[in-house]
Amino acid sequence: MKKSLILFFLTLIFITFLVSCTDEPSSLGVELIAGDLVVIKTFDSQIDSVAQSSSYFKNVISLGSSSWILLGKYQDTEASVLLKFIFGLSDSLRTDVIDNNISVLDSWIVLRNRYTYGDTLASMEFTTHKVNSDWSFTQFTIDSLSKLQYETENIGSNLTSTDTNYTFNIDESLALSWMKNSADNTLESNYGIYLKPTDMSGKISGFEAFTALSSEAAKLYVVIEKSGVYTDTINGFIIGDVSLVDGDVPAFPVGLIGIQSGVAVYSKLNFDVSGLPKGLVVNSAELILAQDSVNSVFGTGFNNSLRAGFLQYADSLNTQGNAITLAFNNNTFTGNITAFLRNWIDTGDNNGLLIQPGNQFDGLELFAIYGSDASNFLLRPRLKVTYTIKENL
Repeated sequence: MKKSLILFFLTLIFITFLVSCTDEPSSLGVELIAGDLVVIKTFDSQIDSVAQSSSYFKNVISLGSSSWILLGKYQDTEASVLLKFIFGLSDSLRTDVIDNNISVLDSWIVLRNRYTYGDTLASMEFTTHKVNSDWSFTQFTIDSLSKLQYETENIGSNLTSTDTNYTFNIDESLALSWMKNSADNTLESNYGIYLKPTDMSGKISGFEAFTALSSEAAKLYVVIEKSGVYTDTINGFIIGDVSLVDGDVPAFPVGLIGIQSGVAVYSKLNFDVSGLPKGLVVNSAELILAQDSVNSVFGTGFNNSLRAGFLQYADSLNTQGNAITLAFNNNTFTGNITAFLRNWIDTGDNNGLLIQPGNQFDGLELFAIYGSDASNFLLRPRLKVTYTIKENL
């Protein structure tokens, strides 16, 4: 009986197989039968001939959204700072200020050190100046500095520094004028102060900036007195700060391109992919950039990555979509630009890539990258592509 059942099922399976063989093949099967073979291939700019070009240039940006304010001098880079404080006055103190019943006995500012660019053992000194014109931390840049009106007199004194703090006094009359402005803005103006590094500086320090999350931004302390009544210490509150970084495009040896935070310096990179086969499907595309560690300069803490953006137009820096992070490993920066390559191929419009620092607002990190004209072909920007294509048998 068991043998009969086994024979029956084997016969049924055999008949089903014969019937299925008469069904129409899948679309892929039809294409293969028609004489096409689907194959996966690779393209590597280190192996396959492809034209590429690269360049780098300065692009001034506002640093008002930075986590740090930068101050000092190192080599050909100079960073200065604008600060503005206000006061939250009680009703009674406001009345006393308006009635000129308050005098300022002492006033000082504390900056919390977070970062150093340059020689960590060098000194960093600066002068302090009263500002007489308005400015916006969201829009003010180094290009705006020529329009800033400030007094030449140094109203700062007693600059001291430790590993964590820089402390300096400001003129008591200036602190009182800021209090009067907070009490009644028709009494005095308040445009803040301008901190300018001296030639004695051999490094650039980064101090915690005013942000929504900052707890250690610049602090102002003021000792006030109402004669014969009380003496007290009150706090001023930072309401705006911005770094103004003045630096040249780095003068690199031939074959290198630069990307730098703060200044800021960007690079453009373009691969001519018109020689790739027609009708291909891009599976993956990887961009690899080799770093020259000798000409790169980094601070004491930084974001060690780059970003690659898809350039929309040939004559602008507008990018489309989200930038791709290029992560650092083994002295190279690598990222997946599959979507970019697919767009170039699908549209036939290739304006290249914009390469920027991973964080262009914090710090002054200078990344030296081997460019398209590097003498060592193996160090040039590299594009690795895996694609699928049909080939005739």
